Amino acid sequence: MEFQSEVAVGVKNSPGAALRAALAKLNEPIIPRRKISGVVIKPSIFDPDLPGNTDVELVRAVIQMFDSLGPIKIVESDNPFRTAEDAFSRCGYDELKNEHVELLNLSDTELVPVTFPGNYLEKRKMPKILHDAIFIINVATVKLEPDVCSIGAGVKNLFGLLPEHDKSVYHSTIDKVLIDLLVMYRPNLSVIDLTNVVLGKREERSTRYVGGVIVGIDPIAVDSFCSSLLGIDPMKVNHLRLAHRLGLGEALIDRINVRGTDHQIAEIMSCFEK
Repeated sequence: MEFQSEVAVGVKNSPGAALRAALAKLNEPIIPRRKISGVVIKPSIFDPDLPGNTDVELVRAVIQMFDSLGPIKIVESDNPFRTAEDAFSRCGYDELKNEHVELLNLSDTELVPVTFPGNYLEKRKMPKILHDAIFIINVATVKLEPDVCSIGAGVKNLFGLLPEHDKSVYHSTIDKVLIDLLVMYRPNLSVIDLTNVVLGKREERSTRYVGGVIVGIDPIAVDSFCSSLLGIDPMKVNHLRLAHRLGLGEALIDRINVRGTDHQIAEIMSCFEK
C-alpha cells in the first residue's frame, strides 16, 4: 500500500530546534503559492490552570520562521473559564506582542456572515480575519478528551475559532461541527506541541517532558498519528473517520509516511506508553 500523506517528527532540546528539524523533513511545500495578507496562528489555550496548553516558546519559534509572510495574528476565543486576553496573559503570550505580532480575541472582533457546508453549521457569523487571504498555522497539543471527541489535537483546536463564549452547546454534535470548521478553515500547516505531553486526563495533571513536535500539511494525517500514539485507532475517532470518508485527509495509519529518525519516532512513541 502506497503512502498517501506524510507527517514529520522532531525531538530536540528546544521547541525552536525541534520545529526546524521536523519541518526540514517534509517533502511537501509549505510556503503558499498565492499572495497572502498575513499569518494566523491558532494555539491551544483552553484553561491556563491545567496542563495541555501550547508552549509559548513553540509559538515564538513559529513566529520567527514565518514572519516573512506578513503580519501575524495569534488568535483565541473566550470560554467559560477565561477570556482570550486572560489566557494569553497567564500563558506568557503577552511577551510575543510587537509591531508585527498581534494577539486577537475572536470573541471581540468584527464578524461576517458565512455559509458553511451544512454537516451541522449552516449560515452564521464568524470572525472576518478568518476570511482574509491568510496562511493558517494550527499549533495544538494532544490529549485525551473521552467526554467530548475521544482525542484533542489539531482538528479539535479549530473549535476555538467559534466566537461564542460558551461552545458546549455544540458538544452533542461536535464531530460534524469540526468537519464544517475543517472545510472552511483548513490549516495550511499543522503543528502538534510535544514539549510536555499530558498523560491521561488534564484534570489529573500528569505530564511528561518530550521536547518534540509533529508537523504536517494534512491535518487528518497529523491527528491520526497522534491518535495512534494514544493507543486509539483513528478510524474509531468519529471526526477523523468522517473526514477520511469525505476525502479531507488520510486516517489510515499504514498510508501515512512518518518522517524522522527511528530513534526520534521510538522516543516519542515510548512517552505515550502506559
